[in-house]
Amino acid sequence: MIRAALLATLALRVADALERKLLGHRPVYDVGAMGKRLFGSAQAGRTLRWVYGPALAVAQKKLRLPPFLFGPAVALGELVAMPRVGATPPVRRWRRGEVPLLFAHATMFAVAVDLL
Repeated sequence: MIRAALLATLALRVADALERKLLGHRPVYDVGAMGKRLFGSAQAGRTLRWVYGPALAVAQKKLRLPPFLFGPAVALGELVAMPRVGATPPVRRWRRGEVPLLFAHATMFAVAVDLL
């Protein structure tokens, strides 16, 4: 289970690159940007991903939720929580395309966890 969690978290790096290409910029929910906002360091955000990602993967495996339910649930929770804690600006200020890509990002992660 831990191997799958780590591999799925690593897969998010691929998703990050694809999202940047699609948007033409880093999304507002980029881990480096969130790390800077919350902790003053992009590295802190990248490090936090390696705690948060595996924790979500373990939760998905324990709950046994299908990825096409778990991924969107995570994205919805993040849409509510991230602006409230100051990790991202309010959703109304996100650029076009970022909300659907967040849902795709979270769902891709959940599918990777399920497959690994």
